[in-house]
Amino acid sequence: HQLHRARERFFAMVNHELRNALAAVYGWSEMLVRKRDPATVPRAAFEVLDSAQYAVTLINDLLDLSRLDEDRLQPVIRAVDATLIARRALSLVTPAAERKQVTLELGADSGLPNCETDASRVEQILVNLLGNAIKYAPQRSTVRVSITVRDRRVVYTVEDAGPGVPADDVERVFDIYVTKVGEESRGLGLGLPLSRRLARLLGGELHAVAHPGKGGCFVLEVPAAER
Repeated sequence: HQLHRARERFFAMVNHELRNALAAVYGWSEMLVRKRDPATVPRAAFEVLDSAQYAVTLINDLLDLSRLDEDRLQPVIRAVDATLIARRALSLVTPAAERKQVTLELGADSGLPNCETDASRVEQILVNLLGNAIKYAPQRSTVRVSITVRDRRVVYTVEDAGPGVPADDVERVFDIYVTKVGEESRGLGLGLPLSRRLARLLGGELHAVAHPGKGGCFVLEVPAAER
């Protein structure tokens, strides 16, 4: 009975998120077609694209979560360049950062070991973290990725200058049923819960750090390859 209720809550949340994303697509598309105010057309085009991409991301995340629940998602583990993964993730979120005039920075310790992981899944996690960071970062601020090594793990830290995660919510943001945190009214989607489950599937971990007044901070740890 509890499992049934949990599934109902989960699908209700997904339904809510998809409806919001698709409502934005339809609304902004209508504005483009009718051209009520030509001055809003460029913004409308971006809103349509962002909302459509968000809806597709939700659907893909839902499929991945379903595969995880059924133990059908099998990572491909091999030694991969830790910095290269981050560069690829940064390149994928560059258009979103440029639209908001957010600067992307990458800093990596010298002599980093390779990761022993599934590069595509680590990239997926980083894209999600960076996308959230850009969304909450103030315009013309900086989002930074730092890469270090600690206790035979490669550690990715994603930081932004946004409101950050309150101390009481550092675990709640990974709850699949949470639809808002703090003052944010828009749902958090499935990205963070999925990312944590992927990190753990890879033998790593993902957690949020509360930095009151200092912005958002998420830390991803993945196994380092033997030197």
